[in-house]
Amino acid sequence: MRKILLAIVTIFFFSGIAFSQTPLRVMVIFAHPDEGEIYTGGITALFTKMGHQVKFMSLTNGDAGHYSMKPADLAKRRYQEAMDSKKILSLGDYEVLNYHDQYLKNTKEVQDKVIKSIQEWKADIVFTYYPAKGGHTDNMTAGYIVRDAAPRLQMAKMPVFVYIRDYHTINFSYIPDFAISIDSVWETKLAACAAQKSQVTEAIPHGMGILKEVREHPEKQKELIYNNTLPFSNVTNNNMFALEKWYGKEQAAKIKYAEAFEIAEFGRQVEDIEMKTLFPMLGKF
Repeated sequence: MRKILLAIVTIFFFSGIAFSQTPLRVMVIFAHPDEGEIYTGGITALFTKMGHQVKFMSLTNGDAGHYSMKPADLAKRRYQEAMDSKKILSLGDYEVLNYHDQYLKNTKEVQDKVIKSIQEWKADIVFTYYPAKGGHTDNMTAGYIVRDAAPRLQMAKMPVFVYIRDYHTINFSYIPDFAISIDSVWETKLAACAAQKSQVTEAIPHGMGILKEVREHPEKQKELIYNNTLPFSNVTNNNMFALEKWYGKEQAAKIKYAEAFEIAEFGRQVEDIEMKTLFPMLGKF
């Protein structure tokens, strides 16, 4: 009897090890090339560093995000910038759909493409925008597209869907379900954001009226990239509660950069006991 019990314990022990070492398959779905980097560049870098597979999916080609380039030329350039970012973050794939920037619609056609992509990637986790009124219409539409497409997924195991707060919805009052320290990959996230040169060294400073200064001084470029990334990577009153939950108060107080998320109300629901299997970077610097 003792031998049988020992055998059972051994099987469960090694099964647990095997399960914990099985690479996760993660997707991040957003509206424009560069947003996966800005909002999830940290957790993405941690996933890939730990041997998990991550795919980015942009639902538009970003062809309206510049002050002087023609849409077709800009779309090609932003695609190449996405490929540069793909290398920096060690992504398994970076898919860019050919819908026009500012004109994304929640149609069955785009939902079908999202469903196909999630199913083919066999995603365990899917990050997407928390949808709400206001802000950039494309961003919110992306969130609605994923939410509305999810019930039609045909998968053996439904993914866990995770909400990202963009520049608009991050200002709402909310408490994240979890937050992760990205201190160890902060420079990687900055490099991935910096790869979007048409945005961070041209379109954004042009809109701010400091394009000439940024072009002439490399240190100003670095400062702008840092300041453009920080609002979605800093420790706030909103995410401190979640950091303390998963890291403890003493460790949380030491965290400088963080990303925070919520488990969506649709898709597979998870208990806290499963969180560190799905997000193995929790509690680690």
